[in-house]
Amino acid sequence: MEPLHGKYEATIRLIKSARLTPAEHSIWGAFLDEAVNPEYAAQYIWETVHDGSDRPPEQVLRELKLDWKRVVTKLTKRDLVPSEAQTLVETRDDSHCFMLDQKPSDPGVSVCFDHAWVIPPSLFDDSDMNPQGPLYALLQAFLTPAKTSELQTLLQTDTLESPLKNLFLLSPSIHLAFRSGHNKIFPPADTADRWSEDTVTKMKTASKVYYFVSRLRPEPCGRLILSDGSLWDRTMQMFIMETQDANLPLPDPFLFQTHYRLAASLHLFHVEERISEGWPPPALFQLSATTQKKLRSLWHLVPKLIRVQCYRVLLKLGSHLYPRSFTGLVHRLPFGLYAKECTRSPRNETETLRLVEQYTSIPAPLWVDDYQGAHPVLIMTAVPGQTLDAVFHRLSFAEREQLSKDLKSALSQLRYIPNQTSYVFANSHGGPLKDHRFPSGTCGPFQLISEFNAFLVHDYVRNETKDKISAVHARPYRSVFTHADLHPSNILIDRGRLSGIVDWECAGFYPEYWEYTKLMYGAERFPEIQDIIRDAFTEGGYEEELEAETRLWNDTPFGI
Repeated sequence: MEPLHGKYEATIRLIKSARLTPAEHSIWGAFLDEAVNPEYAAQYIWETVHDGSDRPPEQVLRELKLDWKRVVTKLTKRDLVPSEAQTLVETRDDSHCFMLDQKPSDPGVSVCFDHAWVIPPSLFDDSDMNPQGPLYALLQAFLTPAKTSELQTLLQTDTLESPLKNLFLLSPSIHLAFRSGHNKIFPPADTADRWSEDTVTKMKTASKVYYFVSRLRPEPCGRLILSDGSLWDRTMQMFIMETQDANLPLPDPFLFQTHYRLAASLHLFHVEERISEGWPPPALFQLSATTQKKLRSLWHLVPKLIRVQCYRVLLKLGSHLYPRSFTGLVHRLPFGLYAKECTRSPRNETETLRLVEQYTSIPAPLWVDDYQGAHPVLIMTAVPGQTLDAVFHRLSFAEREQLSKDLKSALSQLRYIPNQTSYVFANSHGGPLKDHRFPSGTCGPFQLISEFNAFLVHDYVRNETKDKISAVHARPYRSVFTHADLHPSNILIDRGRLSGIVDWECAGFYPEYWEYTKLMYGAERFPEIQDIIRDAFTEGGYEEELEAETRLWNDTPFGI
C-alpha cells in the first residue's frame, strides 16, 4: 500500500456518493470507524476502487463487501476445544460464566456454559486467508499489518497455557450472540476516554480485568439467558473476569479488542440479511377505518355503564395476554384496542384524537371511548406498524424520501386544524399546555407569544443566552396545532410507509416553529432522521429558532 495521503475524508465522500443501500453504507461506515487506523483502512479502499480497471465504484465496493463478509463470518466458527483446555478453563473460571457474580451456592441450581474461544484459532488456517490473498490484505487494512501479525502469532502459538489466553466460559445463548457479533465484550482500554488512566490501571491487573458487555442494535438478537437460567436484558453492564491462580492466565485483552472491532461488521451483515427478507407480511385480519367507525357507532348504543364494565374485563384479560408498556400507563387489550391512563393531561388526548379524525386524514388511533377510573382512561384503536427508531435502518432511500413527503402532508394538515378555544396558545380544549420541554411540565394557557416566551426564559437561563435568543423571541409567530412530542418512537412504519402517529397527550396550539424544534430534539441521536425532518419543512425551516431552543434546553436543569 502507498504511504498515507489523507484519504479518510475523501473515502467517506466516495462511499456516501456511491449508489449503495443504507445497510451497505452502514457496513462501510463500521469498517472505517472500527478500524485500528481508519486512515490506513481508507487508503486501502481508495486504492482498490481506483485500481485502473474503470469498474464503477459501486461494483468494487460490493465485491469488497463480500470479501469482508467472508473474513468476519469466520468469527462464527465453533472450533473444537481440546479436553485438556476445557479442564483448565473450568478450573480457572470456577466452572461458571464471568457474567455471574458468583457460582450459585444452591446445588439444585444447574449451571450451563459453553467453552468459548474469543477468536476461533482456525481463523488463519483457511486457504483463502493466505498472506498473499485478498482476504488477508483486507484484514490487514482493517487491523494494520502489525496487529494482524500479532493476532496470527497469538492464535498459532502452541503452548500448554496458550489456549487459556483465548478461552472463557459463556452461557449458551450469550455465546451464540457473541459468536454472531450481536454482543461486544471489551476491556476498559476501549473506553479509556471515559476513565482516568489511573482508574483504567486499577481495572486491569494480571489476575483481574473489568469487562463491559453490550448488546448491539438494530435488530434484536433474541433472549439472552445467563448460565444460571436468569434473563440478561441489559443494554450494557460491567463484569469482572479474574483468576486465583497466576499459572492459569486470563484471556488476552487484545483478542477481546479485536473481536470488539469486528463484531459491528458481523452484526451489520446479520442486519442486512434480515432486511433482504423484506418487511413482515400484513396482519391477516385488519379492519378499515370506515369499518371501525361503524362498529364504534354501534358499540355506543350500549349503555356506558356496561361498556365500562367490559373495558375493565378487557384490562384484566390484557394484563395476562400482553406485556406491560414502558410507562405502565398504556395497556394493550384484545380486539385491537388500547387503554391509556391519562394522568398528565386528562382530557387532552381524547379531544385531540377527535380533532385529528374530524379535520385530517392523518393515520392515528381512533377514539373509541373514555371513562373515569382511578384516572381518566382513554380507549382507542391500535395502529399497525413498528416505531421509526426501531426500523429506520430498514428503510430504503426511496422509502425515506416517501416518509419525508408523508410527514410533510401530516404536519401541513395539523397546522390547519382551527383553534376554537378562547386562548391563542393552549391545549386542544383551551387548558394548559403539557410538554416535556417545559421546566415544570406545564405552562399557559396564554394569549400572547410574549407570555409564552417569558415562561421559557426561567431563572436559570444565563444572560448570554438571553442576549442570543432575544431577536428570535421578538418575532411574531402564528399559533398552529402541533403534536409537540413527535419523536421517532411515536412515528409508526408499516411495510416501509408511515402508518401511524401516536401519543398525542402533549398536543395543542403552539408557536409555528415548535413542531420543528421538538422533532429535531427528539431525533437528536438520529442525524439521518433529522435530514428527513428538514426535507419535510422545505417551505420554511426554523434553524434560528432551533438554535435558540437548543440554548434554552442546555440552560434548563432537569426537574425544575
